Amino acid sequence: MNAVITNLINNVFHGIWFCFIVPEPKHSRKNTVLIVIATTVFTECISLFLFYMRYTGIASYETISISVSYLVGYLAAVIVYVIVHIFFVSASHPAKSLFLVAAYFSLWAAIYCIISLITDTYTGAGNMVIWGLRIGLNLLFLIPYLLFFRKRLFQMYKEIKSGYWMIATLSLMCFGMQSTLLFYNNRMQNRQAFFVMLMLAYFGFMAAVYVMLFRYMSQSGYTYRMRQLELNEKFLLAQIDSYEKMAENARQTRHDFRHHNMVVMEYAKNKDYQGILQYLQEYEEKETEKYVGTFCKNHAVDTVLAAYVSRCGHNGITVDTDIRLDDIVSVSDFDLVTILGNILENAVNGCMKVEGKRRVEISIGQKEHKLIIVCRNTCVRDVLFENGLPQSREHDGIGVESILNTIAKYSGDVDFSASDGIFVCRVIINDKKSG
Repeated sequence: MNAVITNLINNVFHGIWFCFIVPEPKHSRKNTVLIVIATTVFTECISLFLFYMRYTGIASYETISISVSYLVGYLAAVIVYVIVHIFFVSASHPAKSLFLVAAYFSLWAAIYCIISLITDTYTGAGNMVIWGLRIGLNLLFLIPYLLFFRKRLFQMYKEIKSGYWMIATLSLMCFGMQSTLLFYNNRMQNRQAFFVMLMLAYFGFMAAVYVMLFRYMSQSGYTYRMRQLELNEKFLLAQIDSYEKMAENARQTRHDFRHHNMVVMEYAKNKDYQGILQYLQEYEEKETEKYVGTFCKNHAVDTVLAAYVSRCGHNGITVDTDIRLDDIVSVSDFDLVTILGNILENAVNGCMKVEGKRRVEISIGQKEHKLIIVCRNTCVRDVLFENGLPQSREHDGIGVESILNTIAKYSGDVDFSASDGIFVCRVIINDKKSG
């Protein structure tokens, strides 16, 4: 019975922890909690079934040792929670989810070993002191995590754009080493000072590994933020440049206005009304040419388009635009710049790899409560794809990740495809304030 209570405490805290370590949930908060609760109940049922087999003699001590029985229960709990977290709870890349789950179970196994050392007991043992330590140590880590570290961890987790499998592999290695140490501790008849020192040294090593991993994640997030700041700075400079050109055109118009009046007055004196109409029409066409480049009412979208249309012109890329955009209600200008800027950046880069005719077609429109962006551009015929996402041979792929992460904020969708030398990117952004 003591072992049953110990196991119940473990599973309850597994459930509590897993409710709070989902940075990018696949479902609503309520549904996520319900899935975790169901997982906890299912895991506890597996444990009770194993205890029942042992208690009724179906799996006797002579047939299966207690260590093997514990190993089966331990691995069953880990496997169940890993599968549920990666495939049913988290919307993150599987490697990112695996890193987080392995980090949690490494912490849990370390707590297990610490309690074993303090109480001089082994796996499966249980009494009031051990139960109190299990509850106390879990709360000792859980409360500071929720109060001080969770928000920062989630931010770093969401901003990491590469190296998923590297951090997942290191985290799994730590968990594997910690589990090995845990089972070896269970088989020890006498814990000598050397073994205790070895365990403490490994705890320090594991802590150092995770400090370095979190530092790597922080640096990766910093690189991502700098990339976005550089992108927005580029468009800000383009906007300033366009305003300067508009101001220069306005000054020129004011300067020439007196001359135009003199011409119109001369036509009027001669009662040449047809000449006045022709001159005014020509004047209107010339003035329109000065201010060409306004694509829509939204300044962020207009600035991005103006910058890339100008860049395409300098590189011999033909641009066709179809912009039917009114006011954007809930999509921030920063997010619009991030999405559209990265789409067009990738389109221009794709065109630059092609010899001969280069073309970009961009259409933006609104349908009901959705913003729809479709971009087509010429590209090489051997575009690499992995899991439906284009892979760059030269760059780190931050652009595609930026698009995906920003669209996710609006529960949107994106689709990439390439056929016959034409690359297509389709984006749907939901207006969260509508409907």
